Amino acid sequence: MVLADGGVVCIDEFDKMRPQDRVAIHEAMEQQTISIAKAGITTILNTRSSVLAAANPLFGRYDDLKHAAEQIDFQSSILSRFDSIFIVRDIREDKADQAIAAHVLNLHMHAKPEESAGEIPLDVLRKYVCYAKMKIQPALSEEACHML
Repeated sequence: MVLADGGVVCIDEFDKMRPQDRVAIHEAMEQQTISIAKAGITTILNTRSSVLAAANPLFGRYDDLKHAAEQIDFQSSILSRFDSIFIVRDIREDKADQAIAAHVLNLHMHAKPEESAGEIPLDVLRKYVCYAKMKIQPALSEEACHML
């Protein structure tokens, strides 16, 4: 998190993290610093970064019959440090799952993405993202801020 000072830290498998590591992240998210005491040197390092974390539900599968809070295995003290929590569910659809699997296999077998009708060509998408990074400076309106 020190290396990401001023940026974004992306953490995958947040639910599989050791408890002592979660405690360190808790401090970093709460105080925006980490205290280090090694080799006779004591210092405080900045961790002013946003945290984007992904985790799996308890027992590896989301249960629609239970409340969302029952399916997240985290203490409320760490959850309260996040501004937003999104639940992404994988709804089973045979056709869509087969299309995704075929696309992934094609990527690995031919090292060239398969384009289907309606997709934006990869080179056009790259140009658009590059243009957006350089030219577009989005700002929230007062109404949008109020809604959030």
